[in-house]
Amino acid sequence: MSLHSSSRATIVATLLACSLASAQTTEQLPGFDLERLETNVGRGTLLVGNGELMVPGGLSVTLLGHYQRRSLVLSDGLQDLQVVRDRATAQLSASYGLLSWLEVAAQVPFVLWQQGDDPTQAGLAQLSAQGLGTPVVQARLGLLSQKYRQPIDLAADLGVGLPFGNGTALAGDDGLRFHVRMVAGTTLGWLRPSLEAGVLFRPAIRLDTAEAEAKPGASSEVRLGAALATTGKGLRGELGLRATLAPQVSMDLLGGARFPLLVGLDAFIMGGPGLGGAPGAPRFRVLAGVAFHDEPPPKLSFIDENADRELQLSLATPPPPPEDDRVRPVSTWELNSLSRGDPQDTSAEAGAPKEPLRPYQPSPQEKLVLRGEVRFEKGSSELAGVVPLLDQVVLQLSDQPQGGTIIVEGHADSEGTDTSDMFMSLRRAQAVRRYLIDQGIPATRVRIRGFGADWPVSAKPANEQEHQLNRRAEVLVITESSPSLSTQAPAP
Repeated sequence: MSLHSSSRATIVATLLACSLASAQTTEQLPGFDLERLETNVGRGTLLVGNGELMVPGGLSVTLLGHYQRRSLVLSDGLQDLQVVRDRATAQLSASYGLLSWLEVAAQVPFVLWQQGDDPTQAGLAQLSAQGLGTPVVQARLGLLSQKYRQPIDLAADLGVGLPFGNGTALAGDDGLRFHVRMVAGTTLGWLRPSLEAGVLFRPAIRLDTAEAEAKPGASSEVRLGAALATTGKGLRGELGLRATLAPQVSMDLLGGARFPLLVGLDAFIMGGPGLGGAPGAPRFRVLAGVAFHDEPPPKLSFIDENADRELQLSLATPPPPPEDDRVRPVSTWELNSLSRGDPQDTSAEAGAPKEPLRPYQPSPQEKLVLRGEVRFEKGSSELAGVVPLLDQVVLQLSDQPQGGTIIVEGHADSEGTDTSDMFMSLRRAQAVRRYLIDQGIPATRVRIRGFGADWPVSAKPANEQEHQLNRRAEVLVITESSPSLSTQAPAP
């Protein structure tokens, strides 16, 4: 391809979206960051956050690869010069929960490889094939949270791009750049929609003309985003839209999936077309990578049942149902406990110790929809990936028109002292609760209790299988029984 010298200024002006009366020939494209797509760091989808913050001490690390096609094409109206036809980049990003309302993050991109038509045909110098991109550091401030019964999750992002990128690889601006944006999200059943709006202030691209040298300054770009993701622990779908409103408009529509590899480690892949003629808006993109998430469980808190009916954590004994003791079914661990001496046998004695907390038994006004057990390894409160029983609990509760309550009771196997056993049983119940909430169950529907090692299934375990029977969490789905219909008139 051959372009005469009078068209070179038109080519550069088209690249920079500037209206210039005349321009002089330049051998090197002005250094700037060609990449227009920003990825999300922390919670949310790959393109757009959801307004949630990492819990204090939580860590998220993402490594992704990015391929884009025809991200920089120059034209003089007659012919096209594909300066950057194929481009492959990588990005390493990390996010850390510093406080309950503050999350800090950083991301570093790299240009791994790029190629295109020979730019010397237009009188332009060759671009670097590799280079460091623009590092970005960011602070995310939590403003609203559904964890505190507020209507949505809302956060504000404040970030700065450092001028360390390689300009000759079209990977860095000449100075600092700043962004401010708001991110909001909510949960609608099994869907998680989110929205984002912000402004990016970046150094204006300088272009020397025959009349004068362009003055340095800053230009602004309005950036909008929307995303829709499914919730759950297994395969999840993501759909995202990012738009940049500047002198020229560009948009990216990407869809893909995210799936678990190991506990805390997910893989993802997304792809889709780019729209618009702005530099950095390719014909299509493909992104793939892995994301690691590690968040400590929330701190245990004890709430008085009489002070707050929406229990998240309680050790209080529910009141026994009236006249229920005569016909109440006796569970296996209660029979085993009798062999050790049931506290009820000594309740009539003077100075007898108080009866310990007993497992929950539904009253006649309640209906037990589902009951099951989740087993744990010795000394562990971690769930091994997908738990079919808990998925069934989610389905059962969603099928109840009147709603219901999930009761999770944690147990230990005399693995330590009474205090450590109680703590371990609570952690196991808490792990089940966190799994159910991640599946979309409202937190106010899940109540957990810890029993330590007071109610074993096997009172004197002789092998590992019997020990594991004691390391468990009992899960009960309770609803209110429908009143029976009667055609008889009430007795006078």
